[in-house]
Amino acid sequence: MFFPAPFRSAAPAVLPAAVALVASACSLSCLQAAPAPSPKSVLEQALQELVRVAETSRGVSPTQLAQRTRPTLEKLFNFETLTKRAVGLGWKELSSDQQKRAVELFSEIIILSYASRFDWDKQLAIEFSAPVELGAGRTEVNALTRYAGNQVNVLYRLETSAGRWTVYDVVIEGVSLTANYRAQFDSIRQRKGGEGLIQLMQETLKQASAKKSS
Repeated sequence: MFFPAPFRSAAPAVLPAAVALVASACSLSCLQAAPAPSPKSVLEQALQELVRVAETSRGVSPTQLAQRTRPTLEKLFNFETLTKRAVGLGWKELSSDQQKRAVELFSEIIILSYASRFDWDKQLAIEFSAPVELGAGRTEVNALTRYAGNQVNVLYRLETSAGRWTVYDVVIEGVSLTANYRAQFDSIRQRKGGEGLIQLMQETLKQASAKKSS
């Protein structure tokens, strides 16, 4: 990180506080001018962190791995936006408590899903393409993923908020993650309301946890 060189003055009576104030202002402007990480670099860094965590977690259960990868995935994904898109138009019909609970449950479902698919004996190779603008503050990065002898195209859709890029949807071989869940969630919500949706999420998470623990 760049900081300005020390001030030099022929006047020894310059107040230290004034010098510190000017230096702080200059340092702040330098920090503000630094470019924010690109969507591609955000994805690459997250991948490196996930692989590093996974490599130091050999032998743990998917549930334990999910707990260890959670901090990285919480930085990478915008779980509130993911949940809103997965619930669809019915999001506004949920109470504030139901919305909060839905975000908590859906984030756990997604994190456990990622952790349960990791295989320590298979090498993962990803080639990221240049970002493609989707509109103001939104972009899409294609990732050609080679894993366990398969080649899969994954589109990461990101949005910028508070000066950083986060993933709001993932499209795997043309199938949107949020749209896929919305097809399941919307039917239940229309028939059983918000509580029915929360119960479905709880059951989905329970079944996933039991399956991966067995």
